[in-house]
Amino acid sequence: MNWFVDTNVLIYAIDNRFPAKKEIADLWLGELARHKAIVLSPPSLNEFYSVATLQLGLARNSSTRDQAWDLARWCTAPLDAEVSRDAWRIEDETGNCYFDCLLIASARRADCSFFLSEDLQHERRIGDLTILNPFLTSPLDFLPAE
Repeated sequence: MNWFVDTNVLIYAIDNRFPAKKEIADLWLGELARHKAIVLSPPSLNEFYSVATLQLGLARNSSTRDQAWDLARWCTAPLDAEVSRDAWRIEDETGNCYFDCLLIASARRADCSFFLSEDLQHERRIGDLTILNPFLTSPLDFLPAE
């Protein structure tokens, strides 16, 4: 079972301004990593770096870039012309912004079962993909205990 993780969850994991959300994001990422279930796409890395430097004020240096690059190991979702085409269909169906639809399309092509995001409608299904808000549920409700 693969889980696409939206950038907002990745950002909360490094954002000390919201300790409760940081703790929950850390729990989700830790559990998903333990199960080798995290999936990202290249735009996730770009958005992570952009938000970390522009909104959180992290330095544009090798330390911040290394944090972003550490996420690359999970970049297994495709980003090609067919993903763009699917994103347009999803945009028409859902009314979501195009960049969210691009991530959803990428997650679907990567055979993800779940899309973890604070920014989208909790428990909404798009095809076989279920969107979950990490702050409204727990990974322990979905992932097997080991």
